[in-house]
Amino acid sequence: MTQSNALPRFVLFVLAVFLLAPLVIIVIYSFVTGWAGLTPSGFTLAFYSQVFQDVRFWPSVFRALVIAVAPIFISGFFVILALYSSILYFPKLDKYIQSICMLPHTVNGVILAVSALTLYAGSPTPFRNRTVMLTFIYCVIILPFVYQGIRNNLHAVNIRQLIEAAEILGAGKLYAFLRIVVPNILSGILVAALLGISRIFTDYVVIKIIAGSRYITPQQLLYNYRDKPGQFISVIILITFLFILLIAGAAYYLQNRGERKASVRITEE
Repeated sequence: MTQSNALPRFVLFVLAVFLLAPLVIIVIYSFVTGWAGLTPSGFTLAFYSQVFQDVRFWPSVFRALVIAVAPIFISGFFVILALYSSILYFPKLDKYIQSICMLPHTVNGVILAVSALTLYAGSPTPFRNRTVMLTFIYCVIILPFVYQGIRNNLHAVNIRQLIEAAEILGAGKLYAFLRIVVPNILSGILVAALLGISRIFTDYVVIKIIAGSRYITPQQLLYNYRDKPGQFISVIILITFLFILLIAGAAYYLQNRGERKASVRITEE
């Protein structure tokens, strides 16, 4: 190893240890019976058994996934259409779309949830339904993540040339959009969906204010179990992390498979 490569590798190693240390500690702590000194007093699987037998845990995970699906589809649909239209027909609107989509970064989740609850609770509109209200609040919250992931891919592919080539070959704009543009930005859509799921899956404040105790998610369950042993909490945190990691792995696999298929088609052509 040369001296020029030694320092960057050392920095990456230290950074990896720093980032992985909390996860490793949580994994170890979830198996111990007690940890009063420098070393654990014993190891057990009892806390894993308690979590898996808890009738409230898995339904809470399912609820978090369910409430994440609709906002991702709604936000993704409108962001793709807005960006596609601005790039192809109205380039001057791109900066305004970016400003609007980045605006939720400046709004605190508590402020957004309380404002929506004050405005729509008891109103004759469909937004008085807490599930509908929560869905559209999450649409706003995940908007910056969805926008950034999709925008990067849309600008990476030359949409104008793709559409022009499709029209020369006799395809309409709608067909070109669905069969050419969307498959080319699929990786960006998957990344945006993953970021949205992660953001919603780890939310506590908004869903607590809007739904209260009627829609329990893993984050609310962690708060309700604050009087439980630390090992029990560690197991829930670890399972939640592994679940998000599984979603990330699935998105990464689908992204790579799409890129491999695209490269095979290009080679064959």
